[in-house]
Amino acid sequence: MQAMRRVSSNVFVELYFFGCNPGFLVTRDGVVLIDTPQQPIDAVRWRERALEHGPIRYLINTEPHPDHIRGNAFFPGVEVVGHTGLRTRYIEALPDITGAERRAVLVREDPDSVWLYNHPSYPPNPPTRLFEDELTLQVGDHEVRCIHMPGHTPPQTTVYLPREGVAFTGDNVFFQCKTFIQEADPWQWLEALDRIGQLDVDVIVPGHGEPCDKSYLAEQGQIIRNWIGAVEDLVSRGLTEDDAVKHPLDVQSLDPYPIGQRLFAMNESLDARNVRNLYRRVRARQAQGAAR
Repeated sequence: MQAMRRVSSNVFVELYFFGCNPGFLVTRDGVVLIDTPQQPIDAVRWRERALEHGPIRYLINTEPHPDHIRGNAFFPGVEVVGHTGLRTRYIEALPDITGAERRAVLVREDPDSVWLYNHPSYPPNPPTRLFEDELTLQVGDHEVRCIHMPGHTPPQTTVYLPREGVAFTGDNVFFQCKTFIQEADPWQWLEALDRIGQLDVDVIVPGHGEPCDKSYLAEQGQIIRNWIGAVEDLVSRGLTEDDAVKHPLDVQSLDPYPIGQRLFAMNESLDARNVRNLYRRVRARQAQGAAR
């Protein structure tokens, strides 16, 4: 185990896996998992660590990106909870989750995981307990609130643990590491940050980076606004989408933080993907405004 941290009386988080920050809540009636490690060997070890605290009652996915859902398979028999849109995205991601290309990556980068990949004991495990706006689970004496907060992705979910004063936001928060806006609706994301700020929490567990408190939400919002402003400027200057992607940007002034958790291989392509997504959304928003 890399660096499991206790962030409240009954909540534990792993911060340095390759991928997202998975965590779990310990209750008198068992354990509730939030997200999963993406590397098979990490997921198996994480399962064993969680089982030290009791049976696993639920697994909640905060979003559909692979680093949050690839590990679901290694929790067989555990009921997976997610937004209705997340189940659709999980099914769509199965070729990536189970394909030969993914196995080849593991052979190169994580040979300890290869024997577990597509193992018959670990079939795909998509969300089966679904919700639209909000779902509350009662586990022991803990209330677990799953709240749909679209932004970073359409099915994005915050897992709010009132008794612990903790919220898992998935990638609606990147604490002091590079923000991924490659498919985000940035205006919904800003609304989600406002809603997170209204929760009665002392600890925010971001999708990436160290746990933080609500004071960081303003900076996260400013990074998103910086990106919106930069791309709005490119659109206003009449650049085509392809020209906007090629146009040099001072990315450091938009988002000063490095890419986190071994995702550096994506760094060069991420800026272009951010620009392309935002360009299309800015143009669509302008078209909607003109049509009114």
